[in-house]
Amino acid sequence: MLTQPEREEIARLWARKLDQDARKLPQEERHRNLEPDSAGFICALAAGLGAKRLLEIGGSSGISTIALAAAARQTGGRLKSIEKVAGRQEEARATIARLGLGGYVEFLPGDAADVLPAIAEPVDFALIDCEKKDYIRFFDMIPAAPGAIVVADNILSHGLVDYVAHVRSRHGAESVTLPIGKGLELTRVHTAGVAARV
Repeated sequence: MLTQPEREEIARLWARKLDQDARKLPQEERHRNLEPDSAGFICALAAGLGAKRLLEIGGSSGISTIALAAAARQTGGRLKSIEKVAGRQEEARATIARLGLGGYVEFLPGDAADVLPAIAEPVDFALIDCEKKDYIRFFDMIPAAPGAIVVADNILSHGLVDYVAHVRSRHGAESVTLPIGKGLELTRVHTAGVAARV
């Protein structure tokens, strides 16, 4: 579970995100973070599953990174965190170090389209929280271990019906939408390999 310092950092980052929204900053200046309730859920889920090889596509400034790093601490695992905006990833790196979670996270800068093909080791748990137009493409690029869980955020808030239809059409996969935060699609991949091939 998340510690009190971890919850406080998540609350700080979320309060800033809400302030950015209230001030109607340009979209590219806003830190698009996972909601705190969703962060708590993915931490508990990943830890409860005993996931050791974790991946996030779109870490922003660190709420989901904190949650998944905390899960990795509990399982003795490690998180690979992909973020294409360098400044946001640097902030997440500093926050993770301050919380003493640095040993559980490998920060991978760059576009996931370029980074994902270089990840050879299958993952047990993945979070997709990036540009919505990329969800299907990146889901299909995830090297999923048998039984891996892939969670996608913003399913309800952004009406991502195409993504839901896509993951539910995959042979050997089970998927459900959970009304947590802005909506999470939780997909279990049964067969080893890239998610598109299951």
